[in-house]
Amino acid sequence: MEEVIISHRERKEGFLPLLIFSVISLSLIGLLTAVGILTGKITNVHLFQISGFVYGVSALMYIFQFFFKNENVPKLGSLFAFVGWLIQSAGLFLRGIESYNMNIFHPPWTNLYESLMFFPWLAVAVYLYIEKEYKTKVIGSFFMPVVAFLVIWGHKFNTDINPLVPALRSYWLYLHVLASFVGYAGFSVAFGAAFASLIKDNYSKKIKVDKKHYIGFIITGLILIPLGYMVLHGARDLKTMVLGIVLIAILLAFLYFATYVLKPIGKALPSENLLSEITLKAVSVSFPIWTASIILGGAWANEAWGSYWSWDPKETWALIVWLFFAAYIHGRTIGKWKYRTSAWIVVAGFIMLLICYFGVNLYFPGLHSYATE
Repeated sequence: MEEVIISHRERKEGFLPLLIFSVISLSLIGLLTAVGILTGKITNVHLFQISGFVYGVSALMYIFQFFFKNENVPKLGSLFAFVGWLIQSAGLFLRGIESYNMNIFHPPWTNLYESLMFFPWLAVAVYLYIEKEYKTKVIGSFFMPVVAFLVIWGHKFNTDINPLVPALRSYWLYLHVLASFVGYAGFSVAFGAAFASLIKDNYSKKIKVDKKHYIGFIITGLILIPLGYMVLHGARDLKTMVLGIVLIAILLAFLYFATYVLKPIGKALPSENLLSEITLKAVSVSFPIWTASIILGGAWANEAWGSYWSWDPKETWALIVWLFFAAYIHGRTIGKWKYRTSAWIVVAGFIMLLICYFGVNLYFPGLHSYATE
């Protein structure tokens, strides 16, 4: 009985510093943000930067739940995530007002910087809904670090508000792009749940030692392939597509290895059934929206360029993403795939999604290259 009391006291004392930090930091953030908005000395960029910091704290709180065995710690993660979302909402609203005052009003997703602010905002909204619906906060430990990184990293790009290029001055901008980002957000949440289910699966099963070790050699070998090519032929001769394929393989191998490295936290994760259910629901909602975005994009392309489909890099990779998640839905509903197989399809589909979002905009020339401007 005494050990139980001591354990409870240690958990309470471990939580107290986090609670004090949360109260002080949230009070300061709220005060400074309110004063900045009321005095007109804060811009949308400042609000986005603040939200990135708050998301970072949220990510830490979610991760701390594995070290502080207190059910209130992840609740702080949810609180910071919601506060960050509110601040980012204010930033998006303020950016709209600023563009309106400049007589160049447009929705906040017309260039790479704006999309890197809008996408996490939408993804956090979807995640918080999933968290409340399924009453599990563990996925936040995988999801929120990515959100924080995107918001902070996004500020390396041009933050100016510029007039729209002619191709974007269309009502299709609201329909096609918004549908695309809803799909991005939903698939991202599905990835978080699928990746967590893989960790849980490894924790639940006895994995042979040799199976954990050879993956490191695979990763090392894949990394050496492009490096060796550059030594022999020069970096400029390394084709973008070849490098992309190698990077996909490296990322898949790394995630495969990570599911074993993170195996100890599997005990704290929800059941595989729950994680699989979350994954299926997120994909089931996002997939038809993603399909609609492709159809709307084709209609817009025909109006703007006279062709519904031109195998532009963005179109091609959007189709690849569609095929991966279509395969997942088929496997789960008709093929009766096992959790592990279907989860890896979602992980691979998410990597394709990253290429569609970042790789195409940054490295592949095409009709969507304006996104990097």
